[in-house]
Amino acid sequence: MTNKLINRDCLEVLKTFDDNSIDCVVTSPPYNIGKMHSNSTTHGTYDGNDMEEDEYQSWQIEILDECFRVLKDNGSVFYNHKTRIKDGVMIHPMEWLSRCKLIKKQEITWDLCKGANTDKIRFFPFSERVYWMSKNKDTKLHNKNNVPDVWRIVPKQSRKETGHIAVMPTKVAETIIDATTYETILDPFMGSGTTGVVCQTLGRNFIGIEKNPEYFNIAMKRIREQEKKVGKSVEDLFE
Repeated sequence: MTNKLINRDCLEVLKTFDDNSIDCVVTSPPYNIGKMHSNSTTHGTYDGNDMEEDEYQSWQIEILDECFRVLKDNGSVFYNHKTRIKDGVMIHPMEWLSRCKLIKKQEITWDLCKGANTDKIRFFPFSERVYWMSKNKDTKLHNKNNVPDVWRIVPKQSRKETGHIAVMPTKVAETIIDATTYETILDPFMGSGTTGVVCQTLGRNFIGIEKNPEYFNIAMKRIREQEKKVGKSVEDLFE
C-alpha cells in the first residue's frame, strides 16, 4: 500500500497495519497548545490540541508504540515537536518519548531563525525539535550532505497559502527524507500534505493519514498538483 492518502483516525489505521511493515515514519503531531490542527477526534475536546496533558502524553505514547510495532527492524521514526510552557512550567517532549518503546537516537534542534512574537517574561522560544528514533540501536542514516544537528530553516508557507495553521516547511521534510534510503514514508499526521509532496519530489512512496476532512482535501490538492509535475499517481481512499 503506497502513494495513498487515508481520511481516517491515525491510531485506528495504524492498528490495521502488519507488524514490521513500514520503512520510515516522518510526522509532526498536534502540540496540545490550543485550537490548531489535529488528526484524531477520539481524544480530548479539540483533536489533540486542547487535551489534559496526561491524556495527551498517553495518546502520543500509544501512537508511537504502534509506530514501533509496524516499523521494520532497520526503520526510523522522525518526530517533530517542541518544548511548551504551561502555567509557567516547561513541558519537554522527552517526558513522553522516554516512556515509548522506540530507541532515542538523536535530538535535532530546528532553529526557526525568526518570529513575530515576543515575550517580556522569558526568552521567547524560536526553536523546535526533531527526534530521530528507531527499533534497532544499530540503525544508521545516509547523511550524504553532511547535515549538522542544528537546522536553520525559516517557515515560509503561511496559513493563507496552505489553509493550515501549522505547516511543516518542505525543507524540514526534505532534510529528513534525503538523509535516508527508505522507499516508503508514513506520516500519520499528514496535515496539509507536506510529507507526501516531498516524497514525490524525492522519488519516494508515501502513506499519509489525516482525520480532518478540510486538511485532507488540502493535502490531496497539493499532492495532485505535485503529481502532475512528477507523473506519480496517488490512490484516493475516503473512509
